[in-house]
Amino acid sequence: MQTDDDRPATRRKGALHLWQEVSLSLEKDILQRRLSPGDRLPTEDELAGRFSVHRNTVRRALAVLEGKGLVRIEHGHGSFVQERVISHPLSQRKTLPLILKELDRAGREEVLGSSTVRPSKEIIAALKLSKTQYVRCVDLLTVVDDNPTMISSAYFPLPRFHGIERAIADTRSVPDGFKSLGVNDLIRYESRITTGLATRADAKLLQQSRSQPVLQVKNIITDTAGTPILFSVIRMSARWIELVIRYGDM
Repeated sequence: MQTDDDRPATRRKGALHLWQEVSLSLEKDILQRRLSPGDRLPTEDELAGRFSVHRNTVRRALAVLEGKGLVRIEHGHGSFVQERVISHPLSQRKTLPLILKELDRAGREEVLGSSTVRPSKEIIAALKLSKTQYVRCVDLLTVVDDNPTMISSAYFPLPRFHGIERAIADTRSVPDGFKSLGVNDLIRYESRITTGLATRADAKLLQQSRSQPVLQVKNIITDTAGTPILFSVIRMSARWIELVIRYGDM
């Protein structure tokens, strides 16, 4: 059976095989941002029609792009432009806004909503609250380079952090929101990491399918006196974030 690469040399550009033509053309679209990170590529049939080649040729071209880290292939869902993954070290003092600044990446935290709630037993224990205390729950969406990357449910003890949602909305940053209320240094006391599937609501906000995993991180943050000031439940898109844990210096 004749394959695409068995066809006459007139179907090639110079010495390039057809799968190389397809691969280089798609790579150019990605590098020149005609296709953005997270975008879904046309289907194999659509690409085969565009380049007048067999679907096997398209598959080989996509495999090459996957090997270069330019696309990710989700069987049954299609091929997507690979996102620029953020390496997020879990350290005591380094926050995501600082990490993004070091990486020269644009990020912001958007307030989705807020409410005063009676804390659960887990939150009472994490924040060392009395049974009569309330907390302010602030739901946040973190956007990096205009891409939604994580959703947070953040719990702040009251009355100390009354108005925290306005401070975060004004500064678009939890650390800067804390600063406006007099807390200049945040210390990560504890992080618990699990994985799972996104809820329907979270998947919609993160612009991903429910079949894609999310990282769930529960953080306890204290001030310099060791007083807990924040308990957060963060759902991170595994497409955009990788967590890095280092043990000592190398």
